[in-house]
Amino acid sequence: MMNTAKLKRFNLTEFSLNNPHLIISIYLALIILAIIAVIDYIPKRLMPYVESPIIGIVTMQPGLSAREMEIYVSKPIEEKMVDIKNVRYIRSTSQDGFSMVTLEFPYGNDMKQAQVEIEALMKVVQADLPVTGANLKPSWVLSIDPLNLPVISFNLTSPTVDEVKLRQLADNEITNRLKKIPDVWSVYAFGGYKRQLQVIIDRQQLAAYKLSILDIKNAIDKFNIAKPAGRLTTSDEEAIIRIDNLCLKPSDILNYPLKAVNNKVIYLKDIARVQDTYLEKRSSYNHIHNKKIEQGIEISIIQTPKASSPKVIKAVLKEINAIKKEYPSLNFTISYSNSRFVDILMKNISEELILAVVLTSITIFLFLGDINGTLIALITLPVSLSIAVLALIPLNLSLDSSTLIGLLLSIGRLVDDSIIDIHAIKKHLKLGKSPKLATIDGISEVRLSVLASTMVLIVALVPLVICGGIVQQMFIGLVIPIMAGLISSFLVSLTLTAVLAEKLLGRQENKFNLWLNRIHKPFDAFLSKLENKYKLLVKFILKHKFANLCRVIVTIIIGFTFYNFIDSEMMPLADVGQAYGVLEVNPNYSFKKTCEIVNKVEKII
Repeated sequence: MMNTAKLKRFNLTEFSLNNPHLIISIYLALIILAIIAVIDYIPKRLMPYVESPIIGIVTMQPGLSAREMEIYVSKPIEEKMVDIKNVRYIRSTSQDGFSMVTLEFPYGNDMKQAQVEIEALMKVVQADLPVTGANLKPSWVLSIDPLNLPVISFNLTSPTVDEVKLRQLADNEITNRLKKIPDVWSVYAFGGYKRQLQVIIDRQQLAAYKLSILDIKNAIDKFNIAKPAGRLTTSDEEAIIRIDNLCLKPSDILNYPLKAVNNKVIYLKDIARVQDTYLEKRSSYNHIHNKKIEQGIEISIIQTPKASSPKVIKAVLKEINAIKKEYPSLNFTISYSNSRFVDILMKNISEELILAVVLTSITIFLFLGDINGTLIALITLPVSLSIAVLALIPLNLSLDSSTLIGLLLSIGRLVDDSIIDIHAIKKHLKLGKSPKLATIDGISEVRLSVLASTMVLIVALVPLVICGGIVQQMFIGLVIPIMAGLISSFLVSLTLTAVLAEKLLGRQENKFNLWLNRIHKPFDAFLSKLENKYKLLVKFILKHKFANLCRVIVTIIIGFTFYNFIDSEMMPLADVGQAYGVLEVNPNYSFKKTCEIVNKVEKII
């Protein structure tokens, strides 16, 4: 005869009470993993990374005017780019010999796919652009991220190294070594003096040999080359021939042949001289340090979008110290470091978390009046936070202002489930049940109610995660920690709270508990008076229903009326302790005159 007894349904709380060591071990491991993740794994940033929806197409054709660049370059590119999917706006900027066409997409669009499509279409557009000598370099497509600023910048100076050689060192050795650091996206140098070999021609000699400036230019272009020259094949083997005749020093250029006159070869050295000097200076970098204006070369490092700023800066400083050992005459002065702001953010949030936990513990004790119940709630709080932190890893989120605020906001809700369970367990203990049975019955009694409240909050937050666009990009870092905290708090209340409640609740009161009860009694009396007044208020509302309805309607009208007077911003205003200014001078001023004006402003600063 078959056994018709119903199978006992699985009870997670009962399983936890039967396996307390397993439950404690699991949550202890999660706390350790969360600490490791915060210290070394999860990226730390000042602001959440929002992928830029802008892609630019750059074309350079020296010699064409701004109007010609607009007609023959910018406009044909714009007309073709309308075929790109999901493009919202197309803008262009045309200058002498330069064109920039900018495409803007909705936030959340697949920008990698969009860039591939634009690059493919540009291969077709390139055939419609004017064919000039400068057009040997085709247009190139690049992503534009105005928020991806340098995480650290240095002012490079040296008391002994020549200024031209210092810029060469910055462009080559220093830049290449810093680019090898993991999570470094790009490194660029700005300011200083760039090397240039200048050919100074003697006009009288040029006329004597019946040559022109174009003859000199053609000779330099002809001999200053590096390119393959075919293969040399024999019966047994073959070799690739390559011409490598790039000029590296003045003597290389001076020996270029120009023409032959009466069996005599005329070289460049016969009509000109070459100076190994620097390019006309069109940029300058000054750093005000210790009340002194230092002119140097800026070395700026931009990290990959989702990298951890402190980690990248630490690796950069390590490499800079290694470069200093090889080049003792170089001085690297930090002119900007993003780690300072990240450190301040992490410090402030840590202080807020600690303060929140302390205030939460005081509040829980005043309402529960039980030191053991307060201890249980405080133990479950960091456990739930640890699980919420670990949830950031699979979603590729970082510890930034958004996620940290989300964790901070979730603290108040994380202890609610434990408080409800503790209250229910204490009620069943008063009925004379054993700690284990009281824990199972108490948590089972409120389990569905706690689950319902948790699901309501999660469902209310889900639209912010799936709405797409800039709203999703900005709020996902704030919402995910709250949702993860709600889920983890519910699981912890069914497992760890049950284990701790069985061990700690229902114990006999000691002298310490009696002393704490004296502190709690005045507050308990205050709550009792407040509860009695609330009862009277409820009775009044139930007796005067129409008056209460009118109050509700008036409140709604006033609320919607005042809403129109509230200002709105995309992001709250914040003081990060830095300022950025732009100085414009007369367009006709020379670079030297502009530098003089800037120096006067720097002295005022």
